[in-house]
Amino acid sequence: MALLFFRQRKPRRFEIKPRYYDEHKDRLAQSEARVRKQLGLEENKKETKHYDNIHNALFNSLDRSRQEKKSKMRLGIILGIFVIVIYLVFHYAG
Repeated sequence: MALLFFRQRKPRRFEIKPRYYDEHKDRLAQSEARVRKQLGLEENKKETKHYDNIHNALFNSLDRSRQEKKSKMRLGIILGIFVIVIYLVFHYAG
């Protein structure tokens, strides 16, 4: 009886049961991987990831600069219209 108090319980095993399993998709992925391996088309994912990071950074930077340019243009047009309206109000009211 005394030995039962000092006995450690074994940890529970993690078990995940997928809600949806697409067997066709899994078989297709396995056959695609097998064909790529046979043909030697194994991609170096590390280089691809690095290239994608550079590519995304470049285009994000370009998009940001385009947005800033559009924003400045819009502000200039609004200020120009405002100045013209103020001029017309003072010119014809005065």
